[in-house]
Amino acid sequence: MSEAISSGGVRVALQPIVGLPDGQIAGVEALARFDDGRGPDVWFREARVTGQGIELERMTFAMALAHFHDMPEGVYLSVNASPELVSDPSFGAELIKVHGTHLSRLVIEITEHESISDYTAVNEALRPLREMGCRVAVDDAGAGYASLIHVLELLPDIIKIDKELLAGLDKDRARRSLVTALVLLALDLGATVTAEGVETAEELAVLGLLGVDCAQGYFLARPTADVEQWLGWWTREWNGGRHQDESATRRAALNVRDSSNRGVGPPGRRGTNYRAN
Repeated sequence: MSEAISSGGVRVALQPIVGLPDGQIAGVEALARFDDGRGPDVWFREARVTGQGIELERMTFAMALAHFHDMPEGVYLSVNASPELVSDPSFGAELIKVHGTHLSRLVIEITEHESISDYTAVNEALRPLREMGCRVAVDDAGAGYASLIHVLELLPDIIKIDKELLAGLDKDRARRSLVTALVLLALDLGATVTAEGVETAEELAVLGLLGVDCAQGYFLARPTADVEQWLGWWTREWNGGRHQDESATRRAALNVRDSSNRGVGPPGRRGTNYRAN
């Protein structure tokens, strides 16, 4: 593990996060990719077992931040960090020292591999970063009881909906109700909502109708380390999806209304404005 970490066999892939009301790119999430083909979950799990989890996290976090110069102003960078890393006093101090001018464009996604035993310590560690404009996201909201406790205790700026809630969203009233509940919770907290793992035009269309702010997933774009693809993202007009599909929006709206016999979208949110070519 030590040799693998020091050999540089790690790359950073980015995945776009698209605003649903206007179809503009809002940010990108940085994701670690390893040259041996094994998934990041395997690498980070093995690193934790060998006592090198924080070392690997630090390295991949630093590699992600190096891509600020590849991104235009107004696009944020979202990077995963465990509560253990965030609570390390040197983590925040180094971020402020090296990247202080970019912190308003940084989102720290709090991941959880073990339960958070001391929310006060995590919040205290995040406080100086948030005071400088850094935002906090809670990942996998809705995946279980623990993720909802994270939302209540950390009061994030962004709530990221777990991809498991989105499968078949356009045909499943219960899933739509859960998404609506998270959107309403975000409204009360002054947070925004991002949906992860969007795979179809219909799912994306319903998310816009329900008032979700942003989305990411394979339907929009896969994670990639190809800088040329990144350059294309900055100037692209996404218009709410990979294809400007007004028919998908109409189908999704009809499915929602037919199954629920009521309007969609919580109060105070604008639906997605899809336009056909």
